[in-house]
Amino acid sequence: MMIPPKHSCLRLLLLLCVTLLTVGCASVEPLSDRDQRPHEPPAAAGELAAHMPLDGPSGFRILYGGPEAYQWRVASARAAHERLNIQYYIWQDDVAGRLLIVELLQVADTGVRISLLLDDMDVRGSDRALAILDQHPHIEVRVFNPFRSRWGILRTGVELVLRGSDLNHRMHNKAWIADGHLAIIGGRNIGDEYFSAGSAFNFSDIDLVIVGPLAHGADISFTDYWNSPLAIPISQLRRVRDDVNWLSSHRDAMDEWFTSYLDHPLMSMVYGQPPFVSREMLLCPSSYQWTDQATLAVDDPAKALNQEELEPGVLEALAERFAMVEEELLLISPYFIPGAEGTRMLADMAARGIRVAVLTNSLATNDVAIAHSGYARRRQALLEAGVELYELRPSAHAAAENHNSFGLGSSRASLHTKALVVDRREVFLGSFNLDPRSAHINTELGAFVRDEQLAESLTEFFHHSVHPLFAYQLYLDERGSVRWIDHEGQIHTREPKAGFWRRFLAGFARLLPIESQL
Repeated sequence: MMIPPKHSCLRLLLLLCVTLLTVGCASVEPLSDRDQRPHEPPAAAGELAAHMPLDGPSGFRILYGGPEAYQWRVASARAAHERLNIQYYIWQDDVAGRLLIVELLQVADTGVRISLLLDDMDVRGSDRALAILDQHPHIEVRVFNPFRSRWGILRTGVELVLRGSDLNHRMHNKAWIADGHLAIIGGRNIGDEYFSAGSAFNFSDIDLVIVGPLAHGADISFTDYWNSPLAIPISQLRRVRDDVNWLSSHRDAMDEWFTSYLDHPLMSMVYGQPPFVSREMLLCPSSYQWTDQATLAVDDPAKALNQEELEPGVLEALAERFAMVEEELLLISPYFIPGAEGTRMLADMAARGIRVAVLTNSLATNDVAIAHSGYARRRQALLEAGVELYELRPSAHAAAENHNSFGLGSSRASLHTKALVVDRREVFLGSFNLDPRSAHINTELGAFVRDEQLAESLTEFFHHSVHPLFAYQLYLDERGSVRWIDHEGQIHTREPKAGFWRRFLAGFARLLPIESQL
């Protein structure tokens, strides 16, 4: 038997990889010109059009609680007259996700056009239901930066080897936009734990409702992402029979499922009485704080293509605000990884007498233990510089039972809010984590609003959240070692409430050169 030369072996291996990648994979064609959607003006008819201004100031409202955030999505969908544009990083196939799908189907039945754009990281492997949903005449589903392989560990592994750099860039934006008049943005994904209905844990998260001209800006941003060459129709990736009976059968199954979950906590929170939001509240101008001193910050969709020449995005807007801080900067970030440059910047602020205070997850509450390593390696330097650090306690839920504003349910807590307050005058809310991944890899969306009442509300939320009942305060002892103090005055000398394996994983990750990917 002859042994092929070395270069022939490499060619055979490459051929095997390509074969494994292409067998059973959907072809992904770039969008043609006719698939490009023009920017649309806000809807000219409907309830939202009748009550929301087309120019002048925009209105804003902060949503702190999960049930409240869920009901605002339902109420705004039911108020839509022309279109719903929806963009998310994660849409889970659980009770919250399915209930919203039921709502979207019912709204689509009235003739409202629904465009659903989801990042493929969470969609792959569970896209059959979305492909069936796409068969509704008024619903179109696209996925962002999709895997070519839709199933199979081997195919996926080969694709990660061949396309790992491309697949590393994800669309992290979250936006729910009705008629171009009302937008809900923030860090909240779609899933039980994002709406205080999780059984294992719940996220503390915040949404920002926007009405008026800036909401139309979010609608324009959505269209830019919808038109991106990375936004691929689900029908190109997941073939289902073009048969109306498929959609009908799926809806029958959903209706049957719905009746079997009537005792689920989300059902009583969302469909019980009294509601968190009525149609009158949604449309009433007094429900919002109005200002013309607000801007939308959106990353260029080409950021996910790893292009170098990009329009300024969220990172650049944040850098401008950080440069203008005069007295106080309050930061909330679940994955706080400032890196060497960010650590120097915050340390310089503290050295100038600016109060810098940060709330982030403790290792015990962080749902990505490896990400904690990037923060932990900067912790001591930040404390030495005078930066205040607070970490959410895993038992914060127990203390929050009588504090609905904290946005926690009855299970373990995990911080997911991405927010900041500058000098108690301006707030930022969005999808941007203060980490390298949000800065340089993923695409993000957020809004800056200069309004003292909103700033005061978010400042109160921050101080409420860093109370010892909810968070550990960190300090350095006389030897310069990091210590944690809890509500009982107990001092912890290592990551509190974190098990051995979580501490081992986070500690080991600190040794790896992966900070730029966290």
